[in-house]
Amino acid sequence: MVLTGFVYAQSPPDSLYIVTYTTGSAWDASKQPNEQSWFKEHSANLSKLRKDGIIKAGARYADKGIIVVTAKSLIAAREVIFADTAVMNKLFVADVQKLNVFYEGCLERPK
Repeated sequence: MVLTGFVYAQSPPDSLYIVTYTTGSAWDASKQPNEQSWFKEHSANLSKLRKDGIIKAGARYADKGIIVVTAKSLIAAREVIFADTAVMNKLFVADVQKLNVFYEGCLERPK
C-alpha cells in the first residue's frame, strides 16, 4: 500500500540563540555581584534553564556574559530570557540573537 500526498506533522527542530548580558541601569557599581538586587533570582533562573536543557553553554568575557540557548523561535527565546526578574528590573540588559554555527564542536574549560 502506498500513501501519496501524506504529510507527517513534525515540529521543526529548535534553533540556537546567543544571549549577551550587560549590566543595566539598576546595577550598583559599589556592590559585589552577589550583593546586587535580583542577582540571586537571576542565578536560580539560569540554573533552572540549564537543568531543563535550554542553556547549552555559557561564558563571561570583558564585562559581558553570554549564554547559548535553544528555542523554537527568536520570539520564544526572547520570552524566556526577558521573563528573568533581573532583566525585567534592569539589573541586566539582554540582547538575544539567532546563532548560526559554522564550526561545530564542543566548548570546555581548559584543564
